[in-house]
Amino acid sequence: MNKRKYLRRILLIIFLTNIIATLTLPLFFNDAIGWILGSFASIGVLLWMAHDIEKNMNLMPGDAKLKTTKSLFFRYLALIVYSVLIIRLVKPNIIIFGLGLLASQIAIYLNEIYEKLRRNKYFRG
Repeated sequence: MNKRKYLRRILLIIFLTNIIATLTLPLFFNDAIGWILGSFASIGVLLWMAHDIEKNMNLMPGDAKLKTTKSLFFRYLALIVYSVLIIRLVKPNIIIFGLGLLASQIAIYLNEIYEKLRRNKYFRG
């Protein structure tokens, strides 16, 4: 599977969870807004990281290591600033917001479980 298709599948999983969060917005506002804002930050970090990987792919190992390290720290600094602003201004449920920040990782695990089950001879049907 190529990287664009993989990235699209991960984003689709996250957006499907955001549809559920949007539908529950009137009932559980703080929880739903926490998930939505956290998952959007997670999407941003994932796309930023994918862009950096593509950009640093053809560099010499030393240059790639330096640029990747700088990008990592800058990316997480931006994520910390975003998180502090959201928590101060919007005041979402912090636990659900933190889980939303993990939305990309959760989607990657769900995709891997799906791929393992799809390739398993006992689950093909």
